[in-house]
Parts: sequence; structure tokens; C-alpha cells
Amino acid sequence: MSELTNNALLDLSNEDVLCIHRARETSNQAIANKEVKTVSSFWLDDFVQIAGDGSHTKGKKKITSDWNYMFSNGSPLFERLPEEIIIADNGKYAWEKGHWHYKTDPFHGTYSAMWRKVRGKWMTQCEMYVSLN
Repeated sequence: MSELTNNALLDLSNEDVLCIHRARETSNQAIANKEVKTVSSFWLDDFVQIAGDGSHTKGKKKITSDWNYMFSNGSPLFERLPEEIIIADNGKYAWEKGHWHYKTDPFHGTYSAMWRKVRGKWMTQCEMYVSLN
């Protein structure tokens, strides 16, 4: 596994935490490869994304279109590095928090994500980013 596992707050012995962690790694790799289809495969249809500047977009279809445009115009590459993943007592929801940074520009910040388990698969309901520079 990648550098993402170097955090004591990630209980990778928990199968649900491990599944979300692996999904995040796959998503990060897809961003590096500019594969929007793979990134969006973890989003629910009503996925909400709040950008680092506070702007927000709702809907997998719209956000997928935005990402395709972004990648076609040479956007900076970024990754999310989870620091904590908490599974709800009911096993249906999860909360992820961590840091994000651009690999190609000096921008960075924090993020959080809400995950929902749908038909046995962990899917992202929303992601919120805060830019710290």
C-alpha cells in the first residue's frame, strides 16, 4: 500500500475502513491518470462536492462533466491523504478526514468526506475541501 497507511488513526484491521482506504487509493491513482470514469465510480448519483473556495456542485453527472473539462485543460493533479476513517455504529455511514495537496502546484488544505454503504459497496455522498493557502 501507499504512504496513506502511515497513520495510526486508520484502523486498517477494520474491513470497512480498509475498503474505504482502498477506494481512496484507487481514486487518487485515477486522478493521477486523469481517469474520470474511475474517480466517479465511487460517487453516488446525488454526490455533492464543495471546492476549496466554498463553491459547490451537486450531481454525479454534472461533476463528471466538470472533471472531464478540468482534465482536458491541463488542471493540476491532486491527491487526498486520509488521516481518519470512522464507521458509524450502524455500519451504513462513514466519515473520512484528511489533507489534500496538489502535486503540481503549491495548493493544499483539509477535506472531509461522507461515505454510504449501498448494496455492500462504499460510495461517496459528499466531499468538502478547505484551501489553506
